[in-house]
Amino acid sequence: MAFIAVGYFVKRKFDISPGYISTPLIKLLLPLLVFFNVLDAEAQKLYILPVITFLLALGMVPAANFAHKRFAKESNPLLLRSSFSFFNIAFFGIPTITALFGEDKVSTLICIYLGSALYGDTIGYFQVAKTKLDVRGALKEVAKIPFLYVFIAAVICKVAGVEKPDSLESPLKIVSFAVSAAGMCIVGFNLADVDFKEFKWKYYIRLLSFRTIAAIFILGLLVAGEYFIFQSLEKEDYLMLALVPLFPVAANVTVFASFLGSEEEQSSLLVFLSMLLSLILVSLAALLF
Repeated sequence: MAFIAVGYFVKRKFDISPGYISTPLIKLLLPLLVFFNVLDAEAQKLYILPVITFLLALGMVPAANFAHKRFAKESNPLLLRSSFSFFNIAFFGIPTITALFGEDKVSTLICIYLGSALYGDTIGYFQVAKTKLDVRGALKEVAKIPFLYVFIAAVICKVAGVEKPDSLESPLKIVSFAVSAAGMCIVGFNLADVDFKEFKWKYYIRLLSFRTIAAIFILGLLVAGEYFIFQSLEKEDYLMLALVPLFPVAANVTVFASFLGSEEEQSSLLVFLSMLLSLILVSLAALLF
């Protein structure tokens, strides 16, 4: 999170375009991580956990529409939907899960992450693209994102029994950290253009509070359905899922907005403020656990 400050001061001093960072993130580094994360995921949970988080992301769309209609009319509805649906499960979640449950449970978190990532890099990216382009242009932008093709290739490799070479463990940890740090730098870049004198605290607090409550409610319904129908998950799996609504807006929203040059300031504010809120909520949840 310290890289938010780094990005802020670098942009103020050198006025670097966020595109220099967002382009390699979207085109190369994120797809690389997704491919190997799928190979790492536990096969028996790969069919349940991603479905739950994909449906959670999808269910947050009507919640975002409701918020826009009632009290968030000044926000772009398409960006609002993505901000509600994108949860920072990978980079905020990994250190949290490692601290609470141990390193061996990260593979379970990866399964949880995949459903959110699949939504974010398809429907979610389309919504962000629509803030700038027409439907046809937005679909073309989605088609350019390598995530979907990488995800399909990774699933095929997983089914075929391909395993990640042990020699890649350390390099991938470096790539994972670099992606997280770069995403936070982009948040800082975009924050440098925000006029905090005009900042509406009450508006964003209300918006993010509603997002959290809606996510808790929707995930509760999904988890209850899984529990009464399948009962295929362990206690710790349910606890990890319970943390997801408390996670911040994923930095992908800012990365995509920077890549497209659309709604950059508001997206960075939502990511930054939701992180501050998540530090409090996740800490309280950790105490309860």
